[in-house]
Amino acid sequence: MIKGSVGDNLNGEESSFFNPGKGLRQSDPIPPLLFNLVVDVLTRMLAKAADQGLIRGVLTDFTPNGIISLQYADDTLIFSSSEMSHLRNLKCCLGLFEQFFGMRINFHKNELILMNVESEEAHFISHLFGCPLGSFPMKYLGVPLHFDKLKREDIQPLVDKILKKLASWRGRLLSSAARVTLIKTCLASIPVYLLSFIKFPQWALQMLNTHMANCLWDDTNEKHKYHLVNWETVSMCKEFGGLGIPNLRDLNICLLGSWLKRYQVDDNKL
Repeated sequence: MIKGSVGDNLNGEESSFFNPGKGLRQSDPIPPLLFNLVVDVLTRMLAKAADQGLIRGVLTDFTPNGIISLQYADDTLIFSSSEMSHLRNLKCCLGLFEQFFGMRINFHKNELILMNVESEEAHFISHLFGCPLGSFPMKYLGVPLHFDKLKREDIQPLVDKILKKLASWRGRLLSSAARVTLIKTCLASIPVYLLSFIKFPQWALQMLNTHMANCLWDDTNEKHKYHLVNWETVSMCKEFGGLGIPNLRDLNICLLGSWLKRYQVDDNKL
């Protein structure tokens, strides 16, 4: 069927038939790819505007023109200096992007987070972009971001979410060797994503280690069992008398340190 006409029936009232235009349905697999192609143009527009001095990002000493945007799928962060001329030019770039591609940016669903800006100026910038003012910590790709150390109330929801996932893997019907394999291959890898970005405090790591230790020794609320070996020994390498289960504290430090290696060695890191 190449051509056809459709009509609507709303509460028993039929509309006149009309010819549908070209488009893609929501369940079509092509829209995400088209979205990435189109939004990639936005990144190039911002980069070109920065090259011409119309806008300026942050950390200009770190990279030429500064960091302007970070994007993953449909999650986008845009950075700008607080100079009013740069902000107005940034608003114009977003408006041109809307006109070129027919896409509409819902500014009311976005947040404007400002640093070192007076309250009166912050409200003026918020009115300029039509975005509500936000505050730290903010979430990006599931990770809370803050310019200062995260508080316990910021990390506790993440820990509770990880513990909820760990609780679904009890392994009560497994042997001791099978529980070790379960912890090494599944349970210890659940928090890896967040461990790659956040330095977990000691209390959070202790909660995760306790949950994995209870799974190893089959220690439950209904049936308490003693832990025959402390967790520090269990998480050591087999060559040193342990079971080879990853130590979350060391894993956290190594994952965070890998970012330093990327910045120092890899090219085109941003």
